[in-house]
Amino acid sequence: MSLVRVLVAKEARELLKTLRVIILPAVFVFFGIAGPGIIRLLPILLKSSEAQGLDMALPDFGPADGFGQFLELARQMGLLAVLIVYMGIVAGERRDGMLATLFVKPVPRSLYLATRWLVNGAYVVVSFLLGAAVALVYTLLLLGRVDVGAAISATLLYAGYMLLAFSWTTFFSAWMKSPPAAAGLSVLPLFALPVLGVLWEPLGTYGPYGAVAAGTAALGMLGLPAVAIPASAVISAVLNLGWSVLLVVGAHAVLRHAEL
Repeated sequence: MSLVRVLVAKEARELLKTLRVIILPAVFVFFGIAGPGIIRLLPILLKSSEAQGLDMALPDFGPADGFGQFLELARQMGLLAVLIVYMGIVAGERRDGMLATLFVKPVPRSLYLATRWLVNGAYVVVSFLLGAAVALVYTLLLLGRVDVGAAISATLLYAGYMLLAFSWTTFFSAWMKSPPAAAGLSVLPLFALPVLGVLWEPLGTYGPYGAVAAGTAALGMLGLPAVAIPASAVISAVLNLGWSVLLVVGAHAVLRHAEL
């Protein structure tokens, strides 16, 4: 138990000593402000374009669109920030010789990975939830009241996907010796999963991206009616947690046979 406390303290000190402790909360809080702000400014920009003779038609935006814009920014740019920050979560320590020192003491590789995943994964999710809280308040101030129940449900579905993206980044970082190579591989699922979900309906419904799509539909954006979250989205979210754990197990299997 004392070894667990030592490893948790190590992760906490590392977060506090690096810019990581500032970067992710700042990124998601910025998107929490920018999402509703963009939706609030679009009608103003449209009127300006009409005054210049440009005929542009936009749908009627509402509070759901402001919060939904935050979720889209978090899913796209926010996850890229997560991948960049954590591409060296294992590969960086192996490159710097830290792993060789830790495992000589000895520290079990499974405990090292589990602690690193739990502490940093929780930090990613909490940073995202902080941004969502800011987006909820800012949406209320700029656009009006959003359906809080739908917003919370969508946020939780997205949070599971955030943890999954962090988990596959951990796996690739354990597999590759180079942090940039790990980042390059980690980007691929961000683009592949939505496309594959469109091409194969069962994957789109029950796969990793199914929970995200259902969370977006639950908000009722672009004037569309809100859709109740189906059971398939809950299954997708639960599977995302399962995939996250399996990825950490896979990272451990890779690290067991890796040269330090």
